[in-house]
Amino acid sequence: MRFFDFFNGTDKKDPAKKEPHKQEPAGLDKELEMLAAAFLQKYAPRYPGLDYSVSSLEVLETLLRDASGFYGEMTPVQQQKIVAGTGAYLFEVARRNVGGSYYWYQKLNQPILVTGQPDFETGILAYNQVNNRLKNGPEDSIPAYFEGYTDCVRLRRSAIIL
Repeated sequence: MRFFDFFNGTDKKDPAKKEPHKQEPAGLDKELEMLAAAFLQKYAPRYPGLDYSVSSLEVLETLLRDASGFYGEMTPVQQQKIVAGTGAYLFEVARRNVGGSYYWYQKLNQPILVTGQPDFETGILAYNQVNNRLKNGPEDSIPAYFEGYTDCVRLRRSAIIL
């Protein structure tokens, strides 16, 4: 059983469940690309430097620092929108710079980007990390999280970066 299959709850004995759930490229991939583009359109004028580069994660960190000050006052819909937009941007930075494929992670009801298949599987849960950053502050830094992800990829280690 592959590492990702184990954590995604797939059943090796059932051929219908052998592969992790992956939406069609026009599905989840397109949705995350569109969310990231909408995020850029909205925030790039106020936060110059958001350009899908790894260095832009410092700008993203500044944006999240600013948003965390009033995150608790946001409605649940507003919170979901900022997590989804920021998470999609983080996913696209990872995919464009390191590679990988999007899947739906059933256990946490959110997307995951898995890099390194078939040799290894390093996954990131961007929505989870953005939510943690907004709630917990700089101790859940996005650049540090991304560095942990790229370290695992460089070492060809199978892991889900939480």
